[in-house]
Amino acid sequence: MRQIARHDVVFVAGTAGEHALTWSQKAHEREGCHPHLHGPRNRNQRMARVLDSTPDMAAVLHAFAAVMAHFEALRTLYPRDADGHPRAVVVASGVLQVDEYASDAPATSDELSALTLRLAEPGFGPDDLPLRAAVVTVDGSPRHIALSLHHFSADTTAARIVAERLARLAADPGADLGRGWQPRQIAGFEASPSGLRHAHRVDAHDRAMLRQSAMPELQVPASHRGALYNFVCLDSAAVALAAAGLAKQYRTSVAAVLQAAYACVLAEHLGIEKCVFNTVMANRQTTFAREAVAHIAGRVLVPVDTSMGSDRFPALCRAVDAALVKSSSVSLREPERYARSLDEVSAELGRSADNPYMVNIRPIAPRTLIRARVDRARQDFERAMASSRYGRFPKNIDTYSGKLCFVVWGMSETAGISLGTDAASFDATDLEQLLRSFERRLVGAVLGGHAARSGSFAGA
Repeated sequence: MRQIARHDVVFVAGTAGEHALTWSQKAHEREGCHPHLHGPRNRNQRMARVLDSTPDMAAVLHAFAAVMAHFEALRTLYPRDADGHPRAVVVASGVLQVDEYASDAPATSDELSALTLRLAEPGFGPDDLPLRAAVVTVDGSPRHIALSLHHFSADTTAARIVAERLARLAADPGADLGRGWQPRQIAGFEASPSGLRHAHRVDAHDRAMLRQSAMPELQVPASHRGALYNFVCLDSAAVALAAAGLAKQYRTSVAAVLQAAYACVLAEHLGIEKCVFNTVMANRQTTFAREAVAHIAGRVLVPVDTSMGSDRFPALCRAVDAALVKSSSVSLREPERYARSLDEVSAELGRSADNPYMVNIRPIAPRTLIRARVDRARQDFERAMASSRYGRFPKNIDTYSGKLCFVVWGMSETAGISLGTDAASFDATDLEQLLRSFERRLVGAVLGGHAARSGSFAGA
């Protein structure tokens, strides 16, 4: 794959101006995610997608211009004010550079992943647009698009939305992109009386959860600089089979099954009976709000009581599902208010109330799941587990230092699962044990037939 051209895509939109940061952007700034940051702490969301049909390059470049005009988040610059805080300034027009790469054959997923990483590596300058893009051609015909979006302007769901819109417009230049909230509209709601009432309701929920969190604190290294971050992942068809089958059998959500199983595994590993996770919710839950493309992921503290017993795993899944549904209404925090609550509850408890245990289960559409049957034979799961792929990727990075992050990034033929934490808290062997146990527990729950028998989940 070699770069053969660079195209200047001119975009012109009807809106411009300055608006307040959204709550999630303020929270990310507090956590050290700075817009347009050079160096290893520059965070990006990367996405690659095959193009539908066989559009020509002119249609693809037209799609880029239309998508840039449609989404204000993609044409927002973040200059700093006198106090050093970023401002959100939407420009009405500009030029996006799109690199063209030629490939002798359709690019593999590994090649596309490497390309998106190459787009992200230089870091973003203070006057750069928050999007970098490339088109991969085979025999002169565009086949793939590759994107790198700055994390301050977009999350993974947003990157997927941008890629989908680009592919749709490339195949049909007259397609309707639809309408949704822009970041300025979200920020306007958050400053309104309704938004402030929402913040008060979230604060009441947060304080209640912080007081009952029994999770032990993870160690935080004295200096984050150069901290070793252990990251392990597991691609498992067995997890996808088991989670889909259990969700159907228990009449609950796949997300609840995954989180309940993970809670049981982690509680056993830590010797506790109750977990309170800091869960990343599905971005305000609605397509209308999600269309904004700005990073608006909500976080909420969700209780999981594993003391109800492993023989009652179906009841635990339904309890977690109910908590997730209830929590979706309080899934976005006002960061300054949360910081005050955290300090006050910590003083009340005599210890830090911060919960570093993160869960990110991406939105899972039922139609994308494989057609799992609840009566799968043991041999099916044994074959699926034998095909599981496990990997370790130690990195010198401080993005999530002092936090334990559990992420499920796909539920189709396989479920991709990752665990990561600073090496001062868990080593790679701990993380591997947790992932392996998580897979075995889910499979054991299916084969044990909890609706009729007990004990199999504990013994899996």
